[in-house]
Amino acid sequence: MEKKKRKRRNNKKIIRAVTLSLALLILLCAAAYFLSGVAQRRTYRLLYPDIVTEMAAEYGVDPYLAAAVIHCESSNNKDAVSPVGAVGLMQIMPDTGAWIAEKLEMDDFTEERLFEPEVNVRMGCWYIDYLTDRFHGNMTLVLAAYNAGPGNVQKWLEDERISENGTLTEIPFPETERYIEKVQRAYEKYLTLYKKELS
Repeated sequence: MEKKKRKRRNNKKIIRAVTLSLALLILLCAAAYFLSGVAQRRTYRLLYPDIVTEMAAEYGVDPYLAAAVIHCESSNNKDAVSPVGAVGLMQIMPDTGAWIAEKLEMDDFTEERLFEPEVNVRMGCWYIDYLTDRFHGNMTLVLAAYNAGPGNVQKWLEDERISENGTLTEIPFPETERYIEKVQRAYEKYLTLYKKELS
């Protein structure tokens, strides 16, 4: 009789220990998942969600794509200037900015306005929309053109050694190839991390 009681007590202790271990494991997994999301949000920041969603909607651009381009172009730094002179969040070249301003009938455009997040993201989204039309929605070509210029992409498409049926089989600029991969990775991150903010 005493043996049975002892055995029951031991069984209860084992069940309690296993239950406690499982609860602790679940808690640790949840904490790790939460901290992973926090760490990823520090890397893939979203500093201007309202501007990104508004401008993306205005020009029919995927807001997650716009956020990914901003991340890859400037790391969300509105004051960024590249070594070649590209400016602001979406790294608009001043000449391209002046051309876009003309298309948007912006009479008050100056190069300094490219540092304004709303102006810069408006121009960047308009430009992505323009490239999407020009390259028939092929996102690889759109991103290649955003990085290397539409003129280069057009030349590549006319070169049978690196293109087939209106698409590129090879991207001759390694920097552009890396850029496309980087934006695609960032796109997946923004899609995962900012569903609420960018939907």
